[in-house]
Amino acid sequence: MVSNYWGGVGNLGYTDNYERDAYGMIAFWLRNDYDHGRFFDREISHYEIELARANQNNIQRLGAIWKKAEARQGDLGTLLLEAQHASSEFHSLIAYTMDKSLHCEVIISTPVSLLDHMVREAEESQKVYKLMQSGFQVSPSDAIIHESVFWLRQMADHLGYIRHYLDISNYDLNFQVTMMMQKFERLLMQATALKTMIRKPRNETLPVLTQFKQMIIKEAKSLEAFKLELDDLIKKCAAVTTSPPDLLEHIAREAHHLWRNLEEERIT
Repeated sequence: MVSNYWGGVGNLGYTDNYERDAYGMIAFWLRNDYDHGRFFDREISHYEIELARANQNNIQRLGAIWKKAEARQGDLGTLLLEAQHASSEFHSLIAYTMDKSLHCEVIISTPVSLLDHMVREAEESQKVYKLMQSGFQVSPSDAIIHESVFWLRQMADHLGYIRHYLDISNYDLNFQVTMMMQKFERLLMQATALKTMIRKPRNETLPVLTQFKQMIIKEAKSLEAFKLELDDLIKKCAAVTTSPPDLLEHIAREAHHLWRNLEEERIT
C-alpha cells in the first residue's frame, strides 16, 4: 500500500532536471517520444519483426537528438527541425499501428487507448515546436485552459495505465489509483466546461480560472508525489506489477511539467 505521503518530491530521490529554456523544452518532448518508443518496444510481438525494427530506428533517432538537446549541442534552429522530423516519424508509425490495431491486423499487447495517448503527445510536441518557431505569445488565460484540457486527459490516462499494469492482488492500491483517476476525469470535464464558457478573446484571467488553476497545481503536485512513491515501491519489487521499470518516473515528470506550466501560465 502506498502511504498518504504528499510531501516534497525531492525527498524521494527524484528531480525534474530539465532546463525550462528552448533546449530544455525540446529535450522534454523528445524524451517523451523516446520513452514512449521504448515502452511500446516491449509490447510488440516477436512476429511483428518489421514493426519492431521501425520502432527501434525511431528510438535511436529520438534518443540521439534528445541527447544533443540535453547537452545544448548545435544550432537551436537546426535542432528544432530535427526534433520536428523525428517526432513526425514516430507519430506516423504509432498512428499507423493504432489503425492496424483497430482492424485487428497487428499483434501487440499495447491498449489502443495508450497508442492514442502517445499519438496525442507527439501531436502536442509539434504544436509546441511551431509555437517556438513563431515566437507567438499566448495569453495567460489561453495557456491555462490549453494546458489543463490537454494534460488533465493525459493524467487521467496515466492513472488508467498504472491500474492496467498493477496486479489484481493490489486491492487497496488499485482502489487508490481508481479514485485518483476518477478525480482527474472530473477535473478534465471542468476544464472542458471552462474552455467553452470563457470565450476568446481571453484578454483577462477571471477569478474562476485562477481558482481552477490553483486546484490543478495542488492536485498535479500530489499526483507527482504519488507516482514517485509507487515508483520507489516498484523498483524495490515491493508492488506486484508488470509496469516498465521507469514508467512512473516518466509520468511523474509530465505531472511536474503540467503544474510548472500552470504556475508560469505558458505553453511549453
